[in-house]
Amino acid sequence: MNLSIPLRSEYVLTLILCCLLHTLIFFFPVPVYYIPDLALILYLLYKFRDLNQALSPIFFIGLILLLGYYFLSPEPPETEFKNNYLVSLKPFFYLCVLAAYLKNVPQIDLKKWFRIILWIYPLILLWNLFLVHLDENANLQHLMTRRPYFIFENNFEITFYLNCFATLFFIYGQRKIIDFILVVLVIILAGSRSGLLAFLALGVFYFFSVGWRQKIIATLLGVGAVFYIGKGRNISAPLNSIDRVQSLQALLGHYNNSFWEILKDPLGAGIYQKFPGYLCSRIPDFAEWFTGNSHNCDPLMLQAFYTRALFQFGIYITVLIPILFFYLIKKEINAKLALIILTPMACVATSVGGFSNGLAFWGVLLSVYAYQQYQNPNLLLHASSGKR
Repeated sequence: MNLSIPLRSEYVLTLILCCLLHTLIFFFPVPVYYIPDLALILYLLYKFRDLNQALSPIFFIGLILLLGYYFLSPEPPETEFKNNYLVSLKPFFYLCVLAAYLKNVPQIDLKKWFRIILWIYPLILLWNLFLVHLDENANLQHLMTRRPYFIFENNFEITFYLNCFATLFFIYGQRKIIDFILVVLVIILAGSRSGLLAFLALGVFYFFSVGWRQKIIATLLGVGAVFYIGKGRNISAPLNSIDRVQSLQALLGHYNNSFWEILKDPLGAGIYQKFPGYLCSRIPDFAEWFTGNSHNCDPLMLQAFYTRALFQFGIYITVLIPILFFYLIKKEINAKLALIILTPMACVATSVGGFSNGLAFWGVLLSVYAYQQYQNPNLLLHASSGKR
């Protein structure tokens, strides 16, 4: 087993810069949610000059869905609170990006940066806990209940982190047990139930790809992570006490708990409609939490992507979105790798944004780019020669 710890200057420098950035965000909170999308738009503009691939027909499907829901959704109700509908439209925008830019590989060594992220992210989470200790004089027991993060809620960050691990292991073939140990450490530190779900789903592919020694170690570590998070997040509590389950139950109440009623609403309520007030009032804390006002029943309060999409887009479009993601990625890589790469995003979508989250999308996009760099090393050789 290779347990060597990277201590090259780029690791240390990146760690220092990230800790400084996190310290700034920790003590002086600033809006950060759209940073990944802003970075994506800047990248698309930069690579537009190199755009030379044929547009997939999926591009036009994504564009039609985006424009259709933007212009043809039922008019918003008369209210002072408007829905944050841009978030709802992001999956269609991401489909257009995949259809147009999947071959526009960046000219940097993604393998190196994935490995840097794999090592420094656990240290950043520990740095966050150290700052909490300094700021609140928190003891160890209190720190164990916290959900450390770098920039965003760690549900989003774990999705990207798991993509880094999956790319190094399944694409580059770097099967180091220390990498799996780092992932388990992050899952335990983060305390995320959806992160745990994504980790366990990815762990199935991992289990059948390693020898018996690593199978045993991985199983023991995985069981330890489940036990720790199960105790800390009270997974054994009644199912209907979990907030995501409560929001799903509220939505199903909108359809009278009838699957037939869901099928009869093919395109959903659109992006401007509020979640019904009589149901919103049953879970007011969610509206307060996500919109800052308990009377603003923006469907974002439903939290999980699948739940929100079912209300806004209907069941057919909700199912279509992950299928189109899979189809586009499978065209560039094989079906098994496409499934692995999409697993973190698809699992986290049971809890948070998933297919509408920019950082999760970056994880998928960069994994596909990494595969192309691995299959065609000349992509990086051309980049290096161009700098000389």
